Amino acid sequence: MANVLIPKKSTVVAKQPTTSDLALGEIAINHADAKLFARHPVSGVVQEIGAGASVTIDTTAADLLSFSSGTLSADDLGSDKIYFWDDSAAKATGLTVGTGLSITGTTLTASALPIEIGLACSDETTALTTGTAKVTFRMPCAMTLTAVRATLTTAPVGSTLIVDINEGGTSILSTKLSIDASEKTSTTAATAAVISDSSLADDAEITLDIDQVGSSTAGAGLKIWLIGTR
Repeated sequence: MANVLIPKKSTVVAKQPTTSDLALGEIAINHADAKLFARHPVSGVVQEIGAGASVTIDTTAADLLSFSSGTLSADDLGSDKIYFWDDSAAKATGLTVGTGLSITGTTLTASALPIEIGLACSDETTALTTGTAKVTFRMPCAMTLTAVRATLTTAPVGSTLIVDINEGGTSILSTKLSIDASEKTSTTAATAAVISDSSLADDAEITLDIDQVGSSTAGAGLKIWLIGTR
């Protein structure tokens, strides 16, 4: 005679099992509500399982993990955020709606997404020389530029390194990008770069000019970063 497994059950409307009713791996059925329950393997709480389960998103692993089978709706956003669970940090991280994310009904739209473009303008050890169009490339997408950076593997000595960035032959900087003498990054420059043209068009030709490389020792290993949103 075959063994028959009978799960725990109830016919009382709205009755749900508690943690003392279910061990991990056990299930319970409420026949009156047509609902199935089990304990969550991480949090240990009893939750409804199966298609159509509705959850409210907060910063607990239990809600986030059970949400994986749910349906996105405006009510699930909680504090105007969409959350995902970070296992390595053991906490929830929220993406704020309105900073590149918007939701209408069940449709999630992403815009103004962060983008960074890094360019190597030389090898790592050869001394840099001045000149125009040291690097030429075309934009892979339209971009709103919010910051520019430069780094070196060898710092210039005696004077600053100065770089200009051009779109279609016209500079996009009213104050050029520089790295101070004996420094390797533009983030510490005494005079920060100022962007005068922040809208870079899709497929626009971008050229990088090196206007100054240092005096007694030229810098080497130049990289340029364009930072913004698409």
